[in-house]
Amino acid sequence: MHRTRTAALVAAAVLAPMTMTGCLVSSSRANKIEGAYVQPGAVSRVQVNETTTTETEEIMGQPSFRKTNDDGTETWTWHWTETRGESGAVLLIFAGNSKKTVSESVHVKFKDGVAIKKWRD
Repeated sequence: MHRTRTAALVAAAVLAPMTMTGCLVSSSRANKIEGAYVQPGAVSRVQVNETTTTETEEIMGQPSFRKTNDDGTETWTWHWTETRGESGAVLLIFAGNSKKTVSESVHVKFKDGVAIKKWRD
């Protein structure tokens, strides 16, 4: 009887954690964007020699910077930083996390209020 009871306790101790869904594996992801983010596909909607400054701002939002160049043109810059994070744990014993930060910029140059050039860094 003692062996049967011990075997049952050992089996319960081994199997119990496997039935607790929240305790075996956990993970989470988080994305954070700071700055003047430009939606994917927005830059392609700005047409060189057609799109005005007003239309560009409607498409891409307010720029981070506006610079008047020596030749009278104006360059607008949208700059943002995206941080992607991921963390996880197994059996609440092994844990880890990773973080990746990417900075991007989009520029549009205007002459007489019309886009004449666009590029991405």
